[in-house]
Amino acid sequence: RVPRSQPRREITVYECDTCGERSLGEQRCTQCHTFMRRVGIGGHCPSCEESITISELIGTDLIVEP
Repeated sequence: RVPRSQPRREITVYECDTCGERSLGEQRCTQCHTFMRRVGIGGHCPSCEESITISELIGTDLIVEP
């Protein structure tokens, strides 16, 4: 669980609905110049450096406390 009181933007993965580009901590797509949607909490994959969510990595949903 990630406490709500902590800033989460820099650990949030965003994805562009137009081109599929993913970014960690950046809400605006550098290719399409549109705002991306939030996919989830995550980071960079250690083997390929792509942005990946924790849910995708471990196969379960992450719960954010109210």
